[in-house]
Amino acid sequence: MQRKSSNSAEVRFFKLDYERVLEELKKYAERALEKGAKAVILIGSLARGDYTAFSDADIIIISDNIPENPVERIEDFIDPTLSIDIEPRVYTIKEFIKMAEEGRRIIDKVLKYGILLAGDRKILDEIKIRMHKRS
Repeated sequence: MQRKSSNSAEVRFFKLDYERVLEELKKYAERALEKGAKAVILIGSLARGDYTAFSDADIIIISDNIPENPVERIEDFIDPTLSIDIEPRVYTIKEFIKMAEEGRRIIDKVLKYGILLAGDRKILDEIKIRMHKRS
């Protein structure tokens, strides 16, 4: 006698609550300013709008109050309490301007679709000027 197979497979859909995540990232950015950051900018899929439920937050942090060692720089900006993983990239203002003058791809991303979460918009304006001079 053949048994009927019971297939209980179900499809699950995961959805990222974008508005909640963005609000959480803005609070994160405000805390980064309290630690000495000058600007906190969201790039990547969350900024472009093509994120998935499994996306992380690609964050650019501009601060002059950071260690020389790039690996040590991110320690102050990791926050495991957030509902989304953070991928911070931390630069000094001088490094960021130099990257703009060199035409680095990450600067293009910041200018194309970056979202200033907190901080001084003048930094982005300066970057636009430097990129424009380069063209």
